[in-house]
Amino acid sequence: MNMSTRGLIRGVVIVAMGFGGGALLAGEVVKTEPAHDKPQAAEGKATISADAQKIVDDAADAYGKLKSLELVGTFTGDFEAAGQKQGGTTSFTSSFEAPNKFRHAAKDEVIAGSTGENVFVYIQPKNIYLQVPASKEKVATKDLPKPLPRLMAMQNPSLMLAMAKDPGHELVEDATDVSKVDDTKISDVKLPTLKFTLKDKTSILLAFDPTTHLIRQTTADVKAQLESQGVPDVKKASYVIDYTTTTPDAAMKAEQFVWAPPAGAKDIKDMKAAAGGEEQPADALVGKEAPDFKLAGMDGKEVALSGLKGKVVVLDFWATWCPPCRASLPHLDKFYQENKAAGVQVFAVNQQEDKGKVQAFVDKTKLAVPVLLDLEGKTGGDYKANAIPETVVVGKDGKIVKVFVGFDADSMPEELKKVVEAAMKK
Repeated sequence: MNMSTRGLIRGVVIVAMGFGGGALLAGEVVKTEPAHDKPQAAEGKATISADAQKIVDDAADAYGKLKSLELVGTFTGDFEAAGQKQGGTTSFTSSFEAPNKFRHAAKDEVIAGSTGENVFVYIQPKNIYLQVPASKEKVATKDLPKPLPRLMAMQNPSLMLAMAKDPGHELVEDATDVSKVDDTKISDVKLPTLKFTLKDKTSILLAFDPTTHLIRQTTADVKAQLESQGVPDVKKASYVIDYTTTTPDAAMKAEQFVWAPPAGAKDIKDMKAAAGGEEQPADALVGKEAPDFKLAGMDGKEVALSGLKGKVVVLDFWATWCPPCRASLPHLDKFYQENKAAGVQVFAVNQQEDKGKVQAFVDKTKLAVPVLLDLEGKTGGDYKANAIPETVVVGKDGKIVKVFVGFDADSMPEELKKVVEAAMKK
């Protein structure tokens, strides 16, 4: 089974396995921060051994001097968790020309790059794209439009470092520990190898070509990350990026970086379209009477939507196994705490999970927001919650004002606040 399109363009591997939704494409280019003069290994963010620092410095120097780069490789995933298996291999090609042209193409999946004038991401199976003006100089990866930072980090770290304003900083930015381990042997060549332990508990091995000091192979183990997010029964979760061909300072042709939206391709302009590349089923509910329900809370008391007429109601459909849901719940809880005095009714509607499991999660996370149990999933079905988290705002008149599918920490909390404030004034 090949990796899904969504999995390929997201940095969180669990999404590749289909657990929950989120934004595919969103946002604008962020204002570029000043570059650091040296690799930031000594910022206190990571413990780096002396022999590892030498390899980091050599790699940073090599990537920083590149005038161009051509790469051919494969991305191979092997995931088995929560009773689901996903894996397979996807080939890719990529090119870079200083200062700001690049292209990454995963076969039949995604094409991303910069023409020098515009940065773009094109999802081939969906025929959808994002395009924004490009910076004229190199930038930090985080300052590229979403989802490029995660895409590059997960699928093509060598291209990411070539593009980066400060390759040394990019290498160690998310690490807590960097150490030299035994060399990796590929085709009788011994490759100096570093082990990176990241803040999200991911463990990554980077094997470097001893001649060019560029990345030859990446091996990532994300099992601990998935387990920390509450994903059950994680048997294995890893991926390998193998650069079969690396050509530094290769001769480039202008046409390598030319791109224009294919005929009929849809331009993604807002988070609603970005969440799935098309209109979401739940969007059809906006402006209509909210489906009534009667659900029990954790205390056994029933809550009926019909009994809340005259109040603004926020319903968040979620499950403990869904990482985007788990990421969104603290924000929902904060929203509840800040708005309950104003009379806003907020409920986290759990989808078809055992009460004991939900209670354990609530206790562990210390959630204060009221939780309702949709044990049969009927209410979720009525609200077309096919992808979670899904957050629904119901106005005082009982009609649905807004539906949010997925969660983006950079935009969703503020958008929810504005929608509710507007609904409260009516």
